[in-house]
Amino acid sequence: MISGEPRYTSLGIVHRDFAPFVPSLNEAFERIWTPQDIAQLRNNFKSSRLPIPGIPTEGFAISHRMVPVSDGTDIEIRIYRPTSVHDQSTSSALPLLFVAHGGGWVVGDHDSEGPLCRLVCARNKVIVISVDFRRAPEHPFPTPLNDTYDVYKWTVQHASELGFDPASIVLGGSSAGANLVAALTHKLKNEGGLGGVIGQLLNIPVLCHPRFLPREKHELQSYEQNAQSPTINGERMCWFWDQYLPSANPEPLASPLLAADFKGLPQALIQVAGMDPLRDEGLAYADELKAAGIPVTVCVYEGVPHGFVFATQLKCTQEYFQSMVNWMGHILKTKNA
Repeated sequence: MISGEPRYTSLGIVHRDFAPFVPSLNEAFERIWTPQDIAQLRNNFKSSRLPIPGIPTEGFAISHRMVPVSDGTDIEIRIYRPTSVHDQSTSSALPLLFVAHGGGWVVGDHDSEGPLCRLVCARNKVIVISVDFRRAPEHPFPTPLNDTYDVYKWTVQHASELGFDPASIVLGGSSAGANLVAALTHKLKNEGGLGGVIGQLLNIPVLCHPRFLPREKHELQSYEQNAQSPTINGERMCWFWDQYLPSANPEPLASPLLAADFKGLPQALIQVAGMDPLRDEGLAYADELKAAGIPVTVCVYEGVPHGFVFATQLKCTQEYFQSMVNWMGHILKTKNA
């Protein structure tokens, strides 16, 4: 471990505004958590979603399409289009937010990122495309990443048809979805194909298998500190990793924090939760990007766990979503300046 006093442990102290929610969230996740039955686990997560105040219910239109990937499978995408664009002509190509959903690579679907997709589409006036990649354990690494990559490449090839500007693309996701888009940036960069990707939006990201955390280089104590955190604790996160990467090897495309080179990656918004086992790897990833000269905005929500947006009444839930809108607006304005 690196020397010196820990910088981040105070972030894991329960916030006074969140404390009243701890018993009910613990109880809810005990009911949800059925790892012995994957189908039931998926249904439990799906049925646990709550409406989030302030997320638009209009101002966008939704459609779906099937996209062929390299092994012949068809993957569904969901397309969100703003229904009114006040500051551009309707014939102008819009920016694109390309989204991979969260859910530990095991649960989750388009609706998991519905609040993010609807909000950014309606507020930032961008096209949003969500990819419903195949999930572990039926389809472990690298299939979810390959699906995301193949669908992204297809999307760029069809930019004109889909109506977006291929020079104004942001990749985004939450939790395991953030893992996939972070890995996607490295994969595209290594192939010389980042092209029009101008940003990456990484919410509560999974960025390294816990067995291979580079503790000699970064402060990485959040798995231990938040081992009993509400919602996703250390044990549950390890279970998700076992489904996604059963071989448990230090593969950088599964654990982007282990990448050898961060230069040339797109600027980033990284949002982390103080009580999250994943907190420190998100902050370490931000440090790696900064060291490579990449602009990074970091938002830390102290004293709340992974997936704290389940507590929809919290002020930080609103701040979390507003930060995305603000950051998207900033990078799009800067790009067009």
